[in-house]
Parts: sequence; C-alpha cells; structure tokens
Amino acid sequence: MPSSEELQEEIERLKSELSQKDREIARLRDTDELTGLYNKRLLNERLNALGRKATLVADLSHFGTINAVYGPQIADYALRQVAAILLYNLPSNATLYRFAGDEFVYLFDDPENEQVERFAEQLLGFAAQSSIIYEDVEIRIVFSIGIAYGGDDLSFGAAMIALQEAKALGANRFAVYTPEMESFKRQKSNLYWIPRVRQAVENEAIESWYQSIVDNASAKTERYECLARLRDEFGNAIDPYLFLEAAEISGILTAITKSMIAQSFSYFEGKNSHFSINITDSDFQEGYLEDMLSFRLKKHGLEASQVTLEIVESVKGMTMGSHISQLTRLKEMGFLIAADDFGVEHSNFARLLAIDLDFIKIDKTFICNLTSDDRSEMIVRNLVKFAKSIGAKTIAEYVSTREIYEKVRDLGVDYSQGFFFGKPQRLIDESDGD
Repeated sequence: MPSSEELQEEIERLKSELSQKDREIARLRDTDELTGLYNKRLLNERLNALGRKATLVADLSHFGTINAVYGPQIADYALRQVAAILLYNLPSNATLYRFAGDEFVYLFDDPENEQVERFAEQLLGFAAQSSIIYEDVEIRIVFSIGIAYGGDDLSFGAAMIALQEAKALGANRFAVYTPEMESFKRQKSNLYWIPRVRQAVENEAIESWYQSIVDNASAKTERYECLARLRDEFGNAIDPYLFLEAAEISGILTAITKSMIAQSFSYFEGKNSHFSINITDSDFQEGYLEDMLSFRLKKHGLEASQVTLEIVESVKGMTMGSHISQLTRLKEMGFLIAADDFGVEHSNFARLLAIDLDFIKIDKTFICNLTSDDRSEMIVRNLVKFAKSIGAKTIAEYVSTREIYEKVRDLGVDYSQGFFFGKPQRLIDESDGD
C-alpha cells in the first residue's frame, strides 16, 4: 500500500497533467491552426474589453490569385510566412490575430499619438522590401490596411470600412476610418436600399425605361438600351446606380434582369426595333437565359437579331467556360453580344477574342473628357481600331454635348448614346428614328 507521501506525489502529478492538458485545450481553442496566431474566436472575446484601444486590419492583396495560380499548398505556406512577418513586427502594446483567410488584425492597448499610423507606414515599407520564396516561386508581399480607434465590435467594423477605402486607393495603402468615407456612405446607402429594392421586386415596381442609341453616320436612332428604374412610394423613378449594389447584396439581381426581359420583349412586340438588355454575372451563374429568352421570342414574335445582350466587361466570371459556352449558344440562337463599360480596370482584350462580339461600348470615363484630354482621345482611337480588327461596332456612352458627338464621330465610333440625344424615357417617341 502506497504511503501518504506517495499518494500526495501522485495527486500532484495528476494535477500537473490536467493543468497541462487544460493549457493545451486553451491553446487549441484560441490559436489559428495554420499560422499559430491567436484566432477569430479570441479576437471577438477581446474586442469588447475595456480600455483605450485601436484596431488595425491588414489584408494580403491578391491572395486569391496566389491561391489560383500556385495552388493551396503554396498559398498556405505564404500565409504562414506572412504571419511570421507580421509577428516579427508586433509592437509591445499590441496582440496579433488571424481573422479570416488573408486578413490579420492588430489590437492595440493604449496606443500613443499617431503610433498606429506610423506602424502602418513601417509595416507597408517592410512588406514592400520582402518576398516569400517557395522553391523556384517568388511571391511579393503587398498589404492594404484599415485603421479605426476603439476596441469594440463597432470600431472593428469601422476598420473594415477603412480597409475597403484603402483598397480603393490602390495596393500598399492604409486608411484611417472617418464617417465621411465613401465605403461608409455606400454601406449606409445599401442598408437603406436593401429592403426597398426587395419590396420593389415583390410589388413589380421595377420599370424598363429606354434610351436611344444613334447611328453616327445617319444621326438617326437605330436601337435602344433598356434601363432599370425603381418606382418609389412617392412615384419617383430612381436611377439604378443607387440600388443595384443593394440588389446584388440581396441576391435579387436576376429577378431584376428577368423583369427587364419580360417588360422589354412585351414593349417591343410588333415593333421593328432593336434593343439591348444588361446581363450580369448572376444571370450566367443561374443559367436561365437560353430558356427564358427563347420563350420570350416565341411569345412576342420577335427575332433574336433584334436583341443585344450587354455584358459588363468587368464580370470576373467571363473567363469561365460555363459563361463562354452560354454566350456561344446565345450567339448561335441569333442574339447579338455587346461588351459594356469597355476599357475600364478589368478590361482584358485577349479573353474577349473568345467571344464573338458585335458591339463594344466605350466606357464613359474616356468619353466625358474626350474633348479636353489627349489620353482619352488616344484610348478611344485605339479601341476603335481594336473593335474593327475583330469585326465589332463601337458605341460611345455618355455623349452629352455636340462637341463630344462630333469628336466620337470623327474618331470613327459607329454609334452614340447620351443626354445629347435624350434621357431615358418610359415610353419611346416613335418619331425618334425619323
């Protein structure tokens, strides 16, 4: 029989083992498995702790591309190395967390004046001089950073808004939250419009309006673009730039497109008119276009060649095989295809060669300043050449003055659309084309 001393020693040993297991359980509970940093659960727990704090969110730019190009093994390795770099730069009065994916959070306690901003500058500078090497692959490190003062859920949300603002400014930037930020205004706008756009769809208060597209050679209206308007409770027609982002967030963009298709096909029944409808990435993902458009052609006695499908050129999924195959089948059915907003940030000439385009709509960015900006003129001139090389016609958007109209016509643009010829209307003036 063990002595009392031996029993006491065994009890102490068991207590030590339990304590060690408790610490290990706590570590696993509070630690991100991939990077070894504190995790989102612990961050959420500590966000509302009392004290003067500041929140800094660092986002690894282009991580999705790293994952897609090099695969998850190298992407995970990159995240571990980034975590090590961030931990190496950890201030003494801050803790570091991996929040989600490629987002990391520093939570500062009692920050000194401008300490967080100075730290953000140092971190961006350090990252710019660093790279990650994996075998023969070199990955450059670029961050976007958002900062907000306070250490609760609201300040964390503010830091995320600042992060979006920093991303909008370009890579390797930081922004400090203010209520005047465009991202904050946009979020407030979306909160306002989300319930209203849902109600408008349910009440069939989304209307199709029509804007003329003029042949530059004849100066006559040859076709129309169908544009969505939301009729509010006061009878006002609301422009889509106010509510389309809210519709996308709500997952009802396709409902708006379906309504626009139904209304426009019905409106042009019996008319020998050509018209265009905007198609979104969500419409391709849902995969209903071929069936619905075919049904509408038969119901209203229209020819597919009367209808142009305007595809937002910056749609990321346009490189996806499913999108290209749908466009190919729609072309085979006789529909015309236009690339909308062409020439902006995401433009990719090579991928458009896979689409048999009929029209290229030159983005307003280059048209609005055409008479005063040599660079815009050069871009439009080159876009016209590109369009001709692939057999597509060009349409200038936002033609607002005679001077702009004459300029786009001189540059060889085929069609014009804008307030110089008329604003969108609920009903078409049948004399437009005369």
